[in-house]
Amino acid sequence: MPFVFDQTQVEWPDDDSDLPAPRADQFVYLPPPDFGGAREPVHFSLDVPPEPPAPAPITPVMKPLSLWDRLRGRRHPTAQITPAVRAAATACAAREEFTRQRLIAVAVPALRELGVQRLYCRYDGGNDEGFAWLDSAALRDGTRIDADALAQRLTEQRFLDRLVDHGVMKRVDRTSERDQVASFVRDWLCTEFATLLLGRGFGTGEYVMYGAFAVDLDSCTVMDDPKADPVTSNIEIAR
Repeated sequence: MPFVFDQTQVEWPDDDSDLPAPRADQFVYLPPPDFGGAREPVHFSLDVPPEPPAPAPITPVMKPLSLWDRLRGRRHPTAQITPAVRAAATACAAREEFTRQRLIAVAVPALRELGVQRLYCRYDGGNDEGFAWLDSAALRDGTRIDADALAQRLTEQRFLDRLVDHGVMKRVDRTSERDQVASFVRDWLCTEFATLLLGRGFGTGEYVMYGAFAVDLDSCTVMDDPKADPVTSNIEIAR
């Protein structure tokens, strides 16, 4: 959970307007484990677990933990978590892991075939949602390409066929093959790696945040970048 601007102690305007955009020097870097994410380097594999059954829909009635509750390691009291809620949460987590592993198991070999060695992804968000997107891909020959160029090469490789054949996604008749691949590469793939690093629900809380991380396709690891530039897509930073 890298660069964070805490909003819990900020006084909101009386007219209910938005807070002014924070400056880059007002953000504080928090290593992912301090936020509740994984210890680095985060390792991933290409193994796909057996497909679990779909979880039954259950709506837990619990107050969400604040950012600082999570930083201090606080958890919901056990008494608030019923067996049905606990079972549903376990089933949802298993389903999410299966979906993520299936996606990674299809995407990583395809990227390696193109000579991709490393992905550099950025993320931002806060309050309601977190976002992640591909900044660039480093190839084994030392060149670096952007998300559009990578999407074009994957399209020429018939990458969408692989995604569809393995049940990762479905074809959208009104969207071109290249646009579907581009959406997968720019957003979905990086969001899954961001979740591995930062945890489920990253970017939700009384704060705004930004950062970047690298995905090494040889060592199958994800590492946060503690020196990431303040490049954002969904939040505003005052210059």
